[in-house]
Amino acid sequence: MTESLRWPKSIKLLHILISVFMTFELMSELDMKAIWKREGELYFRHNLFHAHMWVGMGTAVVIALFWLQIYCNKQVRAHLFPYRGAYLQNICVDITGMIKGYLPESGLRGGLPGFIQGVGLLAVTGMAFTGVIMFFLIPSFGVSEPIHIYQIPKKIHDYISEFVWVFWWVHISAGVLHFIRSPRLPAMFNLW
Repeated sequence: MTESLRWPKSIKLLHILISVFMTFELMSELDMKAIWKREGELYFRHNLFHAHMWVGMGTAVVIALFWLQIYCNKQVRAHLFPYRGAYLQNICVDITGMIKGYLPESGLRGGLPGFIQGVGLLAVTGMAFTGVIMFFLIPSFGVSEPIHIYQIPKKIHDYISEFVWVFWWVHISAGVLHFIRSPRLPAMFNLW
């Protein structure tokens, strides 16, 4: 792999942070029943809701930093949004190769992995954006019932979460498959 195809260390770090934060957000959402305080609700669920809100705000900051890195790095931008040239052609090459049993190459080359990662980033960004709106529409950070307009971003947030769940499973499955076929995958997480 040439030096130009390697992921920048800043992107690797942000990827790790997004992975950890989004995993927490998805898992915490599974048991988050109380949106505002109700009598009889478990204390754990209230704490989980507050943790979900604050980790979500942290996730939004990390995603904003990720977009800043994309804006500043033409190779990363072309990889995640492979809509022309060799980056776009690599999508067809990857699909043809997968039919023959070959996994796509690693690195910043666009293709099918880049396209899927870009779509996943857009979905995660949509969740973060609607989550931030919801955060500011919940009075006193969840201690009273939210105003009626809260339901609009909540419905969008819930809808996008289905895509994020699918992306999460596909991303992890592809990572495990690549690790089984090529033990070089952990090098992607090497920050040194």
